[in-house]
Amino acid sequence: MGLLFRDWLTDQRDRQDGIGDLARNFALEDVTKKLSGRKSDEHKSWADAVIKSDIPGHIYAFNDAWQEFLQADRN
Repeated sequence: MGLLFRDWLTDQRDRQDGIGDLARNFALEDVTKKLSGRKSDEHKSWADAVIKSDIPGHIYAFNDAWQEFLQADRN
């Protein structure tokens, strides 16, 4: 995997769907701080942060976003 989810999600901010809402509303810098400086499971770190955000719809949007991200990273 060369692409980082943070970068992919940032590029999704102009979308007019749940993934766009996630990208616009989620505190990307908070997750980035948690990820920097240590090797971690990127999916788990993001999933934990999304769950803790307690914003309706973000869990579903994250699941969809992760699948799109994996597809983009394969291409």
